[in-house]
Amino acid sequence: MDNLTIRRAASSDLKRIVELRLLLQEHVEKSNPLTWRITGEGMKLLKQEVENELATGKVQVLLAEADGEVVGFVQGEVTCRSECMPRTVGHISLMYVMKQFRRKGVGRRLVTELSKFFSSNKAESLTVRYVIGNTEAERFWKKLGFVSMIMTSSTYFKDLDFKLKGIAN
Repeated sequence: MDNLTIRRAASSDLKRIVELRLLLQEHVEKSNPLTWRITGEGMKLLKQEVENELATGKVQVLLAEADGEVVGFVQGEVTCRSECMPRTVGHISLMYVMKQFRRKGVGRRLVTELSKFFSSNKAESLTVRYVIGNTEAERFWKKLGFVSMIMTSSTYFKDLDFKLKGIAN
C-alpha cells in the first residue's frame, strides 16, 4: 500500500486503540469458541488498561494509517532476564489489521517498525501468541519465520474435578 504510514500511538488515539482491541477480541472469539471471553467489566476496564500502557512507555504501540484512518495496530514490549538464554526477549503481545486491509502488507509493515524498537532494546529473540483456530494469524506468523514452541492448554476446574473423580473411582 502506497498511502500507508506507521506511527507511534499517542494518548489522543486511545478511543481508536480500544475499538481495535475489541475488534481483535471479537475475531479471536470467532476463531476459537473455547477461548476466554471478555466481560462487560473487561470492556469497561479496557480503556484504563490502554491508557496505562501508553503512559508507562514500557509498551510500544504502533498504528497503521491509510489516508488518515487508523486501520491496524501492533503492540510489543521487551523483557530482560538473567536466569536463562536468551536474556532479552521482545514480545509481540497484540496485533490487529482491519479485514479490508489484510493481505496488503499492513501487518508486515507494522512488524517491521516494531522490530526497530526491539532492535534498539537489543532483543535477541521474539515471541508472539495467537489463538489456535486463528488461521490468518497462524499463516502470517509462520511466513515471518515464527515456529510454535510452547502449547498453552486450558480447562475449567469443574471439568477437571469431574475427570479426576472419575479416574479415582
